[in-house]
Amino acid sequence: MEALTAEEPRELGPYRMRARLRETGTARVYLAHGADGRGVSVTAARPDLAALPAFRTRFRAEAQAAERLAGPWVPPVLATGPEEWLPWLATPFTAALTLAEAVALAGPLPEPAVRTLGAALAATLERAHAVTGEAFQGLGPDVVLLTAEGPLVTAFGVLGGASAASAGEGGSLGVTVGYLTPEQVAGEKPGPAADVFMLGMLLAYAAGGAGPFDSGPADAAAHRIAHSVPDLTPVPAALRPLLGRCLAKAPGARPAPAEVAAELVPGGADPAPGAGWLPPRLTAAIAERAAQAQELPGPAVADRVPEPAAPLPAPALNGQAPPQPAWSAPQPLPVPPTRAPEPARPATNALSRLAADRRSLLTAGLAAVAGLAVGAAGVLAFDGDDGDGKAPAADSKPAARPQPVPGAPPAARWGYAVPGGKLLGTPLVQGAVLVVPGAAPTGVDLRTGKQLWTRPELAGLAQLQPAGPDPAVAFGVGPTDFTWFAVADGAIRQKVAYAQLAPGMGTPEVRAHDGTTVWFTATVGKDTALYAYDIATRTTLWRRPLGRGETFEWATAVGGRLIARRPAAAPPKGAKQVLAEFFAVDPKTGKDLWARSYGTVLPTDAAVLSPDGTLLTTAGGGLQAFDLETAKLRWQRGKGMGTYGTPLLDKGVVYAPDTTTKVAAVAAPDGREVWVGSTDLAPTTSVETRAVASASGRTVLALDPFQVTALDAASGERLWKFQDAGTLEQSADRGTYRAVAAGADAAVVWHGATLYALPVR
Repeated sequence: MEALTAEEPRELGPYRMRARLRETGTARVYLAHGADGRGVSVTAARPDLAALPAFRTRFRAEAQAAERLAGPWVPPVLATGPEEWLPWLATPFTAALTLAEAVALAGPLPEPAVRTLGAALAATLERAHAVTGEAFQGLGPDVVLLTAEGPLVTAFGVLGGASAASAGEGGSLGVTVGYLTPEQVAGEKPGPAADVFMLGMLLAYAAGGAGPFDSGPADAAAHRIAHSVPDLTPVPAALRPLLGRCLAKAPGARPAPAEVAAELVPGGADPAPGAGWLPPRLTAAIAERAAQAQELPGPAVADRVPEPAAPLPAPALNGQAPPQPAWSAPQPLPVPPTRAPEPARPATNALSRLAADRRSLLTAGLAAVAGLAVGAAGVLAFDGDDGDGKAPAADSKPAARPQPVPGAPPAARWGYAVPGGKLLGTPLVQGAVLVVPGAAPTGVDLRTGKQLWTRPELAGLAQLQPAGPDPAVAFGVGPTDFTWFAVADGAIRQKVAYAQLAPGMGTPEVRAHDGTTVWFTATVGKDTALYAYDIATRTTLWRRPLGRGETFEWATAVGGRLIARRPAAAPPKGAKQVLAEFFAVDPKTGKDLWARSYGTVLPTDAAVLSPDGTLLTTAGGGLQAFDLETAKLRWQRGKGMGTYGTPLLDKGVVYAPDTTTKVAAVAAPDGREVWVGSTDLAPTTSVETRAVASASGRTVLALDPFQVTALDAASGERLWKFQDAGTLEQSADRGTYRAVAAGADAAVVWHGATLYALPVR
């Protein structure tokens, strides 16, 4: 922390600068305060770079990335001024040391601290890749901070992670990167796997005090990176295999960030590990820095720093979370305040020595690789084109653009890793118990996530349903029998063998459920039929043979009738494709009541039938609403940015996600647009997104392969995003996030073979 010079700014936007915290290759970071006296960190561009349109374009993009990534280990953005005379970005102030300062002061970090640091950085990389679809390039010893509460990432792209930058011909920008990768040495554009290599370099430095390619002349470091085996001798033995894989020459041989996080800290890194996560010498130095900030002239800072939004703690797996109140009104987990210890007062001021010798910190560890040039030109070059051919004028000075602080991910009340690592279908919520179908089905307490029971004798049980009017009993489809069991303890109450229903019957597929009736399809020999079965009286109501194309893959019950879909017998006159034919089945006899097509809806188009008789479909990639009884088109919407996915109707509003980043809210009666919200994924990523609403109707969850995004149902504002990087279960194909249940104040979501209880409103 150093005093301001005469050339440095005194005000940027609404903030007054008080001291310089540190410098990076492209910016200076200041301790400042706003009108309310709260301490903030303001990152301001170097004046010589601020006039370059290319720099401003990159700065604006990285500021947007910072806003989108706010959450665990990434501070929220309070405000930005990308178009001011010095582009700047403000985040809450937290007393910290850079990783470079920490290693220079106390040597290599202990292995547990390296694991915490690495898991946090790896989880951040996974989030960044999901959001942007590109390489992050924001890791470096000067931009990764160590605080008393845990690590923080403060750079969000190549500018933040650069070791140097300079103006080129014609106003272009040259950036010297801090870490090289083998693909960059070969002149290739770095992809997401390059970040894993950089992470391996950073963790090797943190754990061993030296870079893995430092041995030898500095001018040959690029050759060593591309061709030599990394020297991990100084690294603790338990970390060497993982770091060796991170430093693989071939990008495809490196582990995914989520795999790195899970191996370093199984179950996920705690974003608030407490003061004990660092050695006492570093904890004392951080406390000393906090005291220095408090002693600066002007309004107090250290004791007025806003508390950061609650980060995503690692959910306790399988019953380790503190007990919670009743499911109907759960409370947030308490987070004990973390207090920095009183600073030690050594005879000489360690932080002052660090500040005085700021530029010599890396002469031993990273000097051989920090600042290496990329390719023959020596730098990464940017020309400032932001996509529309226009760059902001260097002398334009509009007012600062305040940004809402993005919502921090919620504190997951618990996480439950399914024994055996595989689910056999959607879990069932019944009362205060979550029944999880797996190799050995289990019962889980919804309040705490603790396992209540496990029943190997129920192995293979799936397609779980409530068993009619008795809330204490559930129903499932086993390999050879229908099974009724007690929700409280899993005890088997009744079994009915499929052979009793029809000799030689195969395993049924439940297609719909309404009250005590389930409709299922099953095959006997070569014949397949639809059955109506009363699970309360355990009797078959009727059997209806299936015709050609009647698979009943789409079926729903409305008003006691079963509505299903099949391909029409032939395409309409002049049409090239066979349309979908929807038909109604009499619940008493199994006979067809009517059959009709709706517009140009195809058998493969998503369709949802609401209780009020509205059929919502996605024909042609747009969104259409039909009257079920008359087949009249009520309204339609064309494609959005992408084609629409499965819509959701809740409390008079249709929520329709598309295959890009958008979720549209549409008034159900007339199709009028209410709002369009964003999940903030990479715009080029085509994904399948499903929506679910909380019981209160105040929150809409959008679930896709990368995250759960909570949107305000009234405005479409993004409230938070949840991702489970670093969990125990890390299969190669974990599928999309799925909702099991959404109550008035909590939702259970499912990813891979892990379930989470997330608070909603």
